[in-house]
Amino acid sequence: MEHLLTGLAARTGQGPFVVDRSGRYHLRIDGHSLYFRRQGDDLVLFSPLNWQVQIQSPADRDLLVNLLGQVTRWSRHYPQALATDEQSNLILEARLDLGVLGLDELEQAMAAQVVILETIKPELLLAGLEPQWKQTLWRP
Repeated sequence: MEHLLTGLAARTGQGPFVVDRSGRYHLRIDGHSLYFRRQGDDLVLFSPLNWQVQIQSPADRDLLVNLLGQVTRWSRHYPQALATDEQSNLILEARLDLGVLGLDELEQAMAAQVVILETIKPELLLAGLEPQWKQTLWRP
């Protein structure tokens, strides 16, 4: 893993990656946060989506169903999937086998991560801006 991150730092022209207290490495690409962590024999690439899974309205349910449908389409070409963290926040993650992972494959997974983030973040933003109340008409 260190070899991959050293090669990635050299290709991106930045300094070496430094692990944080929780064992993650952080990279920012086009305004999107990408994190790396080792989990067993995998390198997990993940990005928080800042949307908590609380199916409280039909709009939340429809959004989640739409996102899960997109995951099916991604899985044909990309390793990304939707998951939740400990607080039920939605994250986009890819699990990459460190035993066969090369720098080119890591860069491809990162590029896919950014493209998928750019696709779904506007949907999540719009869902967060929708009012949760219904307008009622006042009649005298």
